[in-house]
Amino acid sequence: MKKTLIIFLLIKTILSEFDESKVIIIYFTKTGTTEKFAEYIQEFIDVDSYKIVPLIEYPAESEKMTIIAKEERENNTRPEIKEPLTDISKYDIILLGYPLWNGDIPNILITQLELLGENLKGKKIYPFNTHGSSGIQNSVNTIKKYSVGAEVEEGFAITQNDILNEKEISKNEINKWLNKNFGFTPEEDYSKYIKLNYFISILLYILL
Repeated sequence: MKKTLIIFLLIKTILSEFDESKVIIIYFTKTGTTEKFAEYIQEFIDVDSYKIVPLIEYPAESEKMTIIAKEERENNTRPEIKEPLTDISKYDIILLGYPLWNGDIPNILITQLELLGENLKGKKIYPFNTHGSSGIQNSVNTIKKYSVGAEVEEGFAITQNDILNEKEISKNEINKWLNKNFGFTPEEDYSKYIKLNYFISILLYILL
């Protein structure tokens, strides 16, 4: 009986290293680049995702879009969301994705963070963004400002060019980021289940 209990605890420990069911990707995308970023993440970890969709679609023309984004920032606007996310109770970790607009997060992301409000308390937020060449800039500080009670980690950024045209480079960087924060890589995940099968075999041998 003691041997069976020990093996059960070992199996439980192996499986609890990284609980994908407790993680969600929340992201906003305008051109599809950040969405591609989120899809690359999901190739490594099987987690839920939620795409922020504006109630009023942004214009396709980049010049008009730049003007609107600037006006939203200057007027502290809160663009409405088509179907805002309100329940994140089952998640402990949020991977928060966005394009960099005028050196900061898009205002529609602030809308979503404010709607979640108190629900963010105790959560861990890992920001990730796409940009032309300007990196993270002030975006992580803004996320901290509107995520009171959450633990906001260091931001992770990849250029739009790399996401769209350097797929393997981007995936390699994403893999490193996941491994750094969650101790997870596809190779380690495979190894984990080899170990699990080994312990299950021992358990069956004992019981039978």
